[in-house]
Amino acid sequence: MRRMFVAIDLPESVKAFLTQLRDDGLKGIRWVRPENQHLTMRFLGDIDEEAEKRLRAELSSVSVSRFTLPIGGFGTFPGKGDPKVLWIGVGSAHPLLFQLRQRIDDAVLKAGIDCEMRDFVPHVTLGRCSSVSRASLRDLKKRVESADSPVFAVKTFSLFESRPSPIGSRYEIVDAWDLR
Repeated sequence: MRRMFVAIDLPESVKAFLTQLRDDGLKGIRWVRPENQHLTMRFLGDIDEEAEKRLRAELSSVSVSRFTLPIGGFGTFPGKGDPKVLWIGVGSAHPLLFQLRQRIDDAVLKAGIDCEMRDFVPHVTLGRCSSVSRASLRDLKKRVESADSPVFAVKTFSLFESRPSPIGSRYEIVDAWDLR
């Protein structure tokens, strides 16, 4: 069994931009390493070898045109109470992003994989919080929202494996598909 998810990998320039947004002076935040930054399209969980084969076959038939996405907006999960996750938004409700998400979901269902169906909130996780107040994030929020955010081209989507390690999970692309 492998722990897997489908995502859009980010260009190095976007990863560099996101890394510059960090505020190492904020206590209680574990920042996501640049090599792990991505836009999750669908988290799958533990997948066995047969299910993975079916999934790869179904994902290879996903067809969506290439598109560009803006980065922007700052948020937290959960929306109320103490934040657990800090994120930056992606896509501003871009129709091709949501079309890609729907086609990926269709492929997952055709492959017979059960996964949690949540609302899609396109974002890149910046960090995970422990005992951080919303008030302490005000300056970071202002800085993120006023930053000259990049736009990037989406040409592929990928199947990732999440591998645990002593310093946190490591994400590795196991297959990728080009958009048309």
